[in-house]
Formats: sequence, structure tokens, C-alpha cells
Amino acid sequence: MRIEEIEELIQLIERSQVEEFELERKGTRIRIRKPSGEPLSTVYRDVGLPAAAPVDSGSVKEGQEEADERPEEKLHVFTAPIVGTVYLTPKPDAESLVEVGSQIGPGQVVCIIEAMKIFNQIESDVEGELVRILVENGQPIEFGEALFEIRLSSQ
Repeated sequence: MRIEEIEELIQLIERSQVEEFELERKGTRIRIRKPSGEPLSTVYRDVGLPAAAPVDSGSVKEGQEEADERPEEKLHVFTAPIVGTVYLTPKPDAESLVEVGSQIGPGQVVCIIEAMKIFNQIESDVEGELVRILVENGQPIEFGEALFEIRLSSQ
């Protein structure tokens, strides 16, 4: 499939009410998702095109005092190193490997990704507190898809 065809497909999806679209043709699979509340740039990431620069929509509203503003906290986004199905538990009836509020260290297994019938233990490369889990147990994921947000420890 040519880049022009993919771009046209993205534009059609953007104008439509369709939230998710998947196409498989001649061994190439494309999945386009429009997550609610997020800019369309995420869609480009899903099809392997470079993401558009985020648009700054956070301007100060009239009447709001600057003292009320807090700088946005920068969180480390832990992304999927491979394509597959993500599992947050080691077995279906077991507890989660990590939970929101968990302290995570380098080398700690944070999830399992099944790819081609192989279960790969995915280890953290950073130290900090798990702030948000961005995927559901058993969800198919793409390479580079955001899995967790981690507040890095001060060093």
C-alpha cells in the first residue's frame, strides 16, 4: 500500500464518525484509531507515519490568575518494544504485575507481551512511580504504543 493511499484513508477516517478502522491487504495490516479527546496525531503513529507536532491548546483563560497555574508534570511514557497482545498479569487468575502507585525499578517485569505464541517479559528501564496504565489486559498493541506513564524518581 502506498503512502498516498494511507494518507487518503486517514483523511476519510478523520472526517467520518468511525472510531477505529482496520485493513489487511497482501500481508500488510493497518489499524487506525481515533482515541476520544486526543489529537489525530496519534492516528499517524498507529500506521507508522511520523506523528504531527502537538498543538498547544493550553492558553490562560481570561480572569484566571497565574498563581492558579501549575507547570504540567513531565511523565515518562513507557512504550511497547514489540507488537503483540499485552498482559498485565502473569496468569489469568493472578494479581497484576504492577498497579497505579507501584514503585518500579529498572529490570522489574511490568507486563508480558505475547508475540507469535511467545510470552515476552517486558522489563522497566527506569525507576519511579507508576502513575497511569494506558492499556487493558489482553489488548492487542502496536510497536511504540504507550503502555504506562511513570513519574521518574529524582536522582
